[in-house]
Amino acid sequence: MGYIALLLFLGLMLSIALVFVFINRLLGPKTPEAMQDYPYECGVPLYDQSAQSTFHQGYYLLGLLLLLFDIEAAFLFPWTVVYRYLGVFGFVEMFLFILILTYGLVYAWRKGALDWQFEEESL
Repeated sequence: MGYIALLLFLGLMLSIALVFVFINRLLGPKTPEAMQDYPYECGVPLYDQSAQSTFHQGYYLLGLLLLLFDIEAAFLFPWTVVYRYLGVFGFVEMFLFILILTYGLVYAWRKGALDWQFEEESL
């Protein structure tokens, strides 16, 4: 008996989804846009559609920095949960971890990885 409500809810969801698809088909644009299938990467439209095109080095560096600080957040959250059990040793270890990551941020900042004033590339 408990599954009847679940099946009714599933049927209601599917019917609402089908109604929305039908309304979109009925009221939506009939002709496709010119840029609909255009590849788009890293916030910059591609000018060359070949597989050999390159992107500015800053995009890759920014991606690595994003991973670096995502990993920091992934390690920092569990550490805050068990902080009182770790004592001074846990505090010193996390301080060294954050110090190393801060050094990486300062290094990237000095190298210009966070500057987004790129020169325009010729087309």
